[in-house]
Amino acid sequence: MAMVMVLAVTLWPRRAPDAPPAPIRVIEGGPPVRREASPAPPTPEPAPRLPVPPATSGDALSAALHEERVSLASSMVVEGIDQDRPWVCAGEELNLSARLGGEPEPGAVYRWVWPVAGGGAELNPGPTLQWRAPATAGAYRVRFQVCTDLGGRRVGVLAEREVVLDVRACGAGEGQRHEALRLGVTQRGQGTFTFQALHPGGERVTAYAWDFGDGSTATTTEPTVEHTYPLQGLGSQDIKSFTVRLQARLDRGGPLEATAFALARGQPPADAPPPVDLRISRWRPNPEGGWRSDVVVRAPEKTDITWERLERILLHWDGQADVTTRDWREVIRVEEDLEHGGFRGHVRVSPAESSAEIKQILDFLYGHDATGKEVVVSWSPFKREPPPESPRALEPPPAK
Repeated sequence: MAMVMVLAVTLWPRRAPDAPPAPIRVIEGGPPVRREASPAPPTPEPAPRLPVPPATSGDALSAALHEERVSLASSMVVEGIDQDRPWVCAGEELNLSARLGGEPEPGAVYRWVWPVAGGGAELNPGPTLQWRAPATAGAYRVRFQVCTDLGGRRVGVLAEREVVLDVRACGAGEGQRHEALRLGVTQRGQGTFTFQALHPGGERVTAYAWDFGDGSTATTTEPTVEHTYPLQGLGSQDIKSFTVRLQARLDRGGPLEATAFALARGQPPADAPPPVDLRISRWRPNPEGGWRSDVVVRAPEKTDITWERLERILLHWDGQADVTTRDWREVIRVEEDLEHGGFRGHVRVSPAESSAEIKQILDFLYGHDATGKEVVVSWSPFKREPPPESPRALEPPPAK
């Protein structure tokens, strides 16, 4: 099952000596901008630099997670961590994506971990992270790790990198919804995406420069473009994140920039059997509020599957996507445990998750079999039909 997911702007963080993100190419040309001579405005005072918290050692984070850390030699390296914005308002979301290099390690697990109040730590799986900033402004450290399970409480660390995130106290009109340019992403097919520039301002855009993160670029005059990522080099269990950068050149003034992430999963062989037998019903109203779908998962006889987490993607009408990762039993209420890791129960969607702004919800249930191979199944627990077009008023017949 090959699958690509987008994190529009998109759970994990970190950084230490992190190289700055690659600059976006500026489109040359275009009409010159006439500038009238005017007195130089007063230089604004720079924002005060917040103290960077001391680094938390890997051993301390492992202890907070009740793990035994083992550092292992590996050819894998975390080349950098991309952010969809350089800073974030307190309480809002920041999306991160790890750039990996070297030879992939079989059975490697990607995860983000960061310290929390009280000496604990929070952990989130995957190569990308939708991190919600704390309510208090400050600098926060988040660490990305490539790990492998050594059995028991022992976790082998193959590669890691840390990032320091800038969280600011914002006033009215400074949040993400007021940004001059946003990048919407919609999946259209296997590895194919539609990217849309969302520019609410009145300035005229003369050109859009797209960098799709796979070496391909494009320049358009329209705010929408489609791109297909090559997935031939990805194994059936490989995951790769693409950092998509957009630059909008204005008729007057400097360019605007936006970033989003596209997540691609390798395609399994055409003759590969499905990992489990999945049966899910159409959603219907839940007596407790929201929606529910009956689900039955039957696992093959010669393996035992352990389920770990459920990733839920909320697709908005404007192409934006919100991604959350939870314990799978928080979303699926199991009514009967079946053999080899199978189960019977129902999937729940809360009223807040199915608000009028949401077009569709996608669920991805992650686990692993007895050999450590990842198992993923997916479904849609909710989809809203588009609103019907308003009927056109009948025009009166022409006068004779």
